[in-house]
Amino acid sequence: MKPIASTLLSARGSLCLLGVGLVLGLSGCSGEEVARAFGLKRSTPDEYTIITRAPLSMPPSEKLVLPGAEEANRPDESPRLQALETLAPETALHPATGTDSSGQTELVSQVSSAAKAPTNSNAELGPADQGFVDSLMFWQGGGSAGGVVDGEAENRRIQRNSALGKPLDMGATPTMRKK
Repeated sequence: MKPIASTLLSARGSLCLLGVGLVLGLSGCSGEEVARAFGLKRSTPDEYTIITRAPLSMPPSEKLVLPGAEEANRPDESPRLQALETLAPETALHPATGTDSSGQTELVSQVSSAAKAPTNSNAELGPADQGFVDSLMFWQGGGSAGGVVDGEAENRRIQRNSALGKPLDMGATPTMRKK
């Protein structure tokens, strides 16, 4: 039998040998690559590097279309098609071949005529209370705006309250009255 001390030494020796092997193995790699792999070194951009890019090319024609010129009379923006998209999106996306039924034609015409000339847009919301709005915006001062404080009498009241040890806001505030 081997003594325990020699077994521990051989285990320590093999661990040391393994550690030395790892250090030598990693030293074979470039130190910069190892540092970059562990996130110790970051690559910074080089301000002086010149990157070549493809040159800009000219468009085939120098004449540009005026904004809104072609968009003004687009056939897909008709009120009839907009109503159809609103009422039946599936039909607008996949139109059926053939003619519209009389019910469809009547519905679309009623919707487009209602959209062109609304009769009373506030009817849905209820009548507006103009009296309330006018009272907020154009108030006429129907009540009293308050009186003007008599400065001398107020000063005497405050001095009297402080001499008696009463709170300063105790008592009525004296006001001036029109004569």
